[in-house]
Amino acid sequence: MPRCLRAPGRHRRAAARRPLRRGDRHRSGCAQSSSRRIRSSSSARPGWHSINYRHPDAGFVCAIFPAAERVQLVFEHGVRLPDPEGRLSGTGRQVRSLDFPAGSDVDAAVVAEFLDLAVELGIGLRAR
Repeated sequence: MPRCLRAPGRHRRAAARRPLRRGDRHRSGCAQSSSRRIRSSSSARPGWHSINYRHPDAGFVCAIFPAAERVQLVFEHGVRLPDPEGRLSGTGRQVRSLDFPAGSDVDAAVVAEFLDLAVELGIGLRAR
């Protein structure tokens, strides 16, 4: 069991507030396997009707916008992501999103692929 879940008192509260770092374990107890994956080295924060995800090396990567009729996974630099199958929607100059209608199945492999691409893109943009 990860230390942040089994340790009593102050440590548990402090661990719940700070962002996950490379080498940490998730609050759910799964070991990190890849620093590229957004779920393994990111922090989630509430935002403008959304849950925002920031990677320590890539910066802000994406946000989830839940609504009654759909859920959108919005990528900040989505226009720069490769999308040969046309899965991303949006017409703006920067942002693109994966849209999931209410009650539809989510293809986890597609989401993971776009998350990995978005993190790699963010790292590259910040390295400039």
